[in-house]
Amino acid sequence: MTEARDRRGRLTRGVLLVVVGVALTGCVPARPTSGSAVEVASAFYDAVGRQDGAAACDLLAPVTVETLEGDADEACADAVLHGDVGDTLAARTGSTSGSASVAGRQAQVVLTGDVVFLTVSGTTWRITAAGCDPRPDRPYDCALEGA
Repeated sequence: MTEARDRRGRLTRGVLLVVVGVALTGCVPARPTSGSAVEVASAFYDAVGRQDGAAACDLLAPVTVETLEGDADEACADAVLHGDVGDTLAARTGSTSGSASVAGRQAQVVLTGDVVFLTVSGTTWRITAAGCDPRPDRPYDCALEGA
């Protein structure tokens, strides 16, 4: 009788482990796609074009917000629309269609009038740099970027 009970207990524990494993597998967040990187970059420029600094800042990576606020000495929602950064980004509004290259948790979106860099944050993309100009044999020069 004890042997049968031990076998039933092991079977119950085994089934429970399988059920928990399957449930946890369903909880793994999906990695955002390259198409969604383009959507985030386009939404950022749409927000800048509407003068909605809060919406634009919601699409930035925390380190980018922190750097922008520190450099501009004002809140992100104001800094992203005014000063050197705001002027550069405003000149590039309308940059809405483009393509993305993804490498791991990083993406580069090439829009009609800009290059935007993004990183994965949770289950979405967040912008780490925008207003970027290529420089031969050197890193991009970006008006807005995290440290």
